[in-house]
Amino acid sequence: MTSLPRTGPSLTEQVRWVEVDPWTWQAVSGVAVMGSVTLESRYVVRFGDGDLAGVHTSLESAKSQLDAWIRWEIEQARGY
Repeated sequence: MTSLPRTGPSLTEQVRWVEVDPWTWQAVSGVAVMGSVTLESRYVVRFGDGDLAGVHTSLESAKSQLDAWIRWEIEQARGY
């Protein structure tokens, strides 16, 4: 599993979603790709380094999982 570097994005930086193609969405913060969701037979969530993070039946739940992980990682990096 990927961890954010100590100098990673701040809590105030927004994670934005970029549609790469009709089957792939990336969670981006600044210039860093934090993770992705790919529509295969289901919505597959991967961390930025490509490690499998989860599988969902809806795009919304897949994005929510990745959003929550990113928020948690940012808080951990800041020492909360």
